[in-house]
Amino acid sequence: MAETNGIGNTKISLNTEPLSRRIQRRSPEFSERVKAAVLDVNSKQNIGDESIEAVIQEKMGIHEGMMALGSANTSLKLLAQVRNKVMAAYNEVMRMQV
Repeated sequence: MAETNGIGNTKISLNTEPLSRRIQRRSPEFSERVKAAVLDVNSKQNIGDESIEAVIQEKMGIHEGMMALGSANTSLKLLAQVRNKVMAAYNEVMRMQV
């Protein structure tokens, strides 16, 4: 969308891309990101469980097992904090008056 400004110079509009194309190009939806995060945490929890069994069966060293458990624990705590922040934001929006 080019416009002239009366002097003969041409101005270029920054909004030349259709809205439908911008929507297709944007990053994944929030729900998709949350789903991916939950799947990642679940995967780390499963790895942590498997590492406990491997340590008990002496197939893995205790240090490696503790590292896997620490990673699973950290990812679960992070997900819980993100959930708390999302719920707080949702409650704040619900309290807003229109």
